[in-house]
Amino acid sequence: MPLVNVHMAAGRTRQQKTALMNAITDAMEQHIGAPRDSVRVWISEFSSDDFMAAGELLTDKQARLAQELKEAE
Repeated sequence: MPLVNVHMAAGRTRQQKTALMNAITDAMEQHIGAPRDSVRVWISEFSSDDFMAAGELLTDKQARLAQELKEAE
């Protein structure tokens, strides 16, 4: 029974998460031959304040990118 846990920042819609989990289920079935009814996929969401990459909180990165986009307009 393949188990797939996706960790990602909160903020996606139900439709986006459903599409992602369906695509993962499809991939497990197609690429490793797992029976579809044996595939388990779940999403663990975290706050943007609870994740850092390259020394920058995701919250801060999102704000910086939004500001850069605004300045480029």
